[in-house]
Amino acid sequence: MSRKRRIIVIGAVWAIACLLTTLVAGIWLVKNVPAANRLVYGDPPSPTPLPTATLTAEPPTATPKPPTPTPKPPKPTPKPQWLAFETKRNGRSDYEIFVMKPDGSRLANMTNSWADDVAPVWSPGGRRIAFVSLRDTAAGKWGMGPSSVYLMDFDPATGSGGGNLVRLTGKETNDGWPTWSPDGQRIAFESERSGNWDIWVVNVDGSGLTQLTHDPADDRYPGWSPDGTKIAFTSKRSGNFDVWLMKADGSNPRNLTQMPGRDRYAMWSPDGTKIAFNTKRDGNQEIYVMNADGSKPRNITNAPDSTEGLADWSPDGKRLVVYSSRPGNKDIFILVLASGKWTNITKNPGSDEFCTWSPKK
Repeated sequence: MSRKRRIIVIGAVWAIACLLTTLVAGIWLVKNVPAANRLVYGDPPSPTPLPTATLTAEPPTATPKPPTPTPKPPKPTPKPQWLAFETKRNGRSDYEIFVMKPDGSRLANMTNSWADDVAPVWSPGGRRIAFVSLRDTAAGKWGMGPSSVYLMDFDPATGSGGGNLVRLTGKETNDGWPTWSPDGQRIAFESERSGNWDIWVVNVDGSGLTQLTHDPADDRYPGWSPDGTKIAFTSKRSGNFDVWLMKADGSNPRNLTQMPGRDRYAMWSPDGTKIAFNTKRDGNQEIYVMNADGSKPRNITNAPDSTEGLADWSPDGKRLVVYSSRPGNKDIFILVLASGKWTNITKNPGSDEFCTWSPKK
């Protein structure tokens, strides 16, 4: 081969070798050097961004409402208050049972009988009145003859009554001074059926007649305690009339007053802690109040120039309804215990006596 051709061949081989070397080097650079790669292929496309989560704000926590209180049952509306009493008003010669409001208004005659009707006392519910009547014989017109315990209805809402009249005890002997058991199922009363005055008890339907006292001395004027466990009564077994106390079955009698003056008509306070009674220990008839065990007796009327009779308690225990002769004849008064204030609520020339206060419930 000629020299010239050899030089051409060698130059071509060298050129091809250089080209291959450059190509290999370029491929290596593109694969291994990021800058060379971006130079050849350009910047890589930006990755698709992940969607941004939209944060939903939590609703504000609601302030919990307090639980709706269970409404309290309405308190029962207390019954209107009434007083019952015996009276000889309206020009009649016999006693009748009247009722009125504690201020003296709403006066109404409950009995309208031709004979004496006396000693009214309210049932625990205030819807019946027990009383004593002499209407069973003709002699009752003049306050003589046997007396019986009667029951009649009363409506506290209207002040009307006298209906559903029932004779509770027989008409062969003298029965008087009824007092209700707190459950309204029984009535204790005084009776001469045993030969002298004793305390008896009977169910309001007339059954279960039972003698509670058996002493030869007179036992009279029972008063049932508010808790139903005891009966206060007046007895002459100590020689003169004193206030005594016994269990409701007649057992365990004991003397509470033990005074030479006559003590009678025991009336319990609504809470059962005190007893009001009538006494002549000061020479005239006064009203005393003592603890239920007979301790701490005190004169609450202090009226030496008049006669104070039976006293019954108001349902709140703060007042007494009393009859008194201080106006010149017997009238009904309200006595406030705390202040000693007296209020005449009848002001009638007829004789108004033996008054009792209706219960609250």
